[in-house]
Amino acid sequence: MTALPQIGVAAMGGTIAMVRDQRAGLVPALGADDLVAGVPELRGLARISGTVITSVGSPSVRFADVLAACRWARQAVDDGATGVVVTHGTDTLEETAFLLNLWWDRPEPVVVTGAMRSPGESGADGPANLLASVLTVLSPASRGRGVLVVMNDQVFAADSVTKTGSFGVEAFASPLGPLGRLYEAEVEYALTPAHPRPPALSIPDGTAWVPIAPTPLGEDSRVVEALLAAGADALVLDGVGAGHVPQIMVDAVERAAQAVPVVMASRTRGGRTGRTTYGYPGAEIDLIRRGVLMTGRLTAIQARLLLWSLVASGVGDREVIRAEFERRGR
Repeated sequence: MTALPQIGVAAMGGTIAMVRDQRAGLVPALGADDLVAGVPELRGLARISGTVITSVGSPSVRFADVLAACRWARQAVDDGATGVVVTHGTDTLEETAFLLNLWWDRPEPVVVTGAMRSPGESGADGPANLLASVLTVLSPASRGRGVLVVMNDQVFAADSVTKTGSFGVEAFASPLGPLGRLYEAEVEYALTPAHPRPPALSIPDGTAWVPIAPTPLGEDSRVVEALLAAGADALVLDGVGAGHVPQIMVDAVERAAQAVPVVMASRTRGGRTGRTTYGYPGAEIDLIRRGVLMTGRLTAIQARLLLWSLVASGVGDREVIRAEFERRGR
């Protein structure tokens, strides 16, 4: 008999692992082995080894937890795993997947999944998502694609997926659409990214504080000034339109860009930041001249994670940071 492939499953809490407490509501309680045991179809597919990285609601996942998951995944693959699955709460699932994708340097796939319904609810989607994730790992076509997100039988790229609904199993989407779908226990990929995956970044061994500053109608400079005074190591602006801020913010933004790396994202979540179109005070031409870096198609959330990874790794050269955003934001 041919030996079954080996797959690692790491649990990080979330709805997929929650049970109902009569007084507290849903709370994380199940580990990786519990989740695997709840999917009998897995027994003939692979030899699965489980571990628990953390057991929290996903708003409480820390950078240290994601770093631990990445190191564990590397070790699992180095020990012979075909790939790994990370189960996670859906609130910040896209952030963990994006970070892991920045650091993942193996051809073996990492799949991040979760659930919108807890195991005790009718129609719980966790078992189906876990099964679909293992099938995705086992597909040879998944190799070399980096980190993937599998939800509701759809396969998404980690650098473009986002949670678009607070309830319901169809809660994840991508402006690029899913890379593939599962049909009859097999993955069929329909899309291939236009650009090859950038080289993996080094796993940070430091830390940083990189807050996001909103720029809505009527905002002034006080938020940017306060964040800089409070010790921000870098700053992300969640700009309107193609990456714009109110004119009243411009001087504070320029002072911030002289002190720390400042990057500009577009809150539209579609398209990319501008470079050469608008030139009024607070628009992209003006801001670039003042030292602000543009994120391209990366959202403010994604830009924060990339900037955090760079700064926490000791990268301070603005040209290096600019090049990374050019490479990953196209």
